[in-house]
Amino acid sequence: MGKLLEVKDLKTYFFLDEGVAKAVDGVSFHVDKGETLGLVGESGCGKSVSALSIMRLIPDPPGKIVGGQIILGGKNVLELEDKQVRDIRGNEVSMIFQEPMTSLNPVFTCGSQIEEAVILHQKVSKKEARQKAIEMLGLVGIPAPEQRVREYPHQLSGGMRQRVMIAMALSCNPSLLLADEPTTALDVTIQAQILELLERLQRELHMAVIMITHDLGVIAEVASRVAVMYAGKIVEYAGVQEVFNTPRHPYTQGLLISIPKLTESKDRLAVIPGMVPNPLAFPQGCKFHPRCSRAIAECRKAEPDLRELVPDHWVRCFRA
Repeated sequence: MGKLLEVKDLKTYFFLDEGVAKAVDGVSFHVDKGETLGLVGESGCGKSVSALSIMRLIPDPPGKIVGGQIILGGKNVLELEDKQVRDIRGNEVSMIFQEPMTSLNPVFTCGSQIEEAVILHQKVSKKEARQKAIEMLGLVGIPAPEQRVREYPHQLSGGMRQRVMIAMALSCNPSLLLADEPTTALDVTIQAQILELLERLQRELHMAVIMITHDLGVIAEVASRVAVMYAGKIVEYAGVQEVFNTPRHPYTQGLLISIPKLTESKDRLAVIPGMVPNPLAFPQGCKFHPRCSRAIAECRKAEPDLRELVPDHWVRCFRA
């Protein structure tokens, strides 16, 4: 189908008084037109920073993209002027942020926030933008969109606010959507509705999606390929079936074992021991070795490269 986005050796660091936090350190992946790539891992592994880097929304200072390439539609986003990036942002590539209550401006109506993006990128009149906002609210399944377009974020439920965020992100028909934990704050029933909505809109609008989440159940439903991140690096990268059926990295295996099973077993829930390391003080060698039961002496000394073990299945592990 052809590559829509290609990220090559992306490095995003935060320069703090305590030291340099390597939040994203040499990440590479691609997204084809119309496909869904899952970006998974625990909190603090670099998923959201990767997405913000693609959007060129890293706060500077203290953050800075210090290396790599982000090729979107044949152009390296990192080489573009700020004005060119603003033309792309929200137009060619758009993002659904994690928490709709803090991402939506509480002093503006939901409709006016959607209209702003439409007027900025589509060069239409305010009346046409209002009609587009109503159409988008209807498209994402909000009842009585003519009324909701005049309401403020606090007047809507969490699920409704998330739908407004999706409407805003899709208002300019982007070719790539970055969905950063789009269902985290929602109950299970609303989660399922939002995922179905995104899947339907993806088919109708023929857009590519990067689904960022720590929930492997979500990835199993929506993604065709998966990149598993840990401590700023991709540790496993393959098709969704390969990752779920034959995971090769100990971290991926740990994530899968941690998924609750629908059985009557009284065993404790399996967990990965330890915590994601502080990016200011990553361990020497493989960053996962302090939590890995299979670590050997080599793991403590050197960091493994991302290797293609079988066609299209890449793993960063000495013992895979």
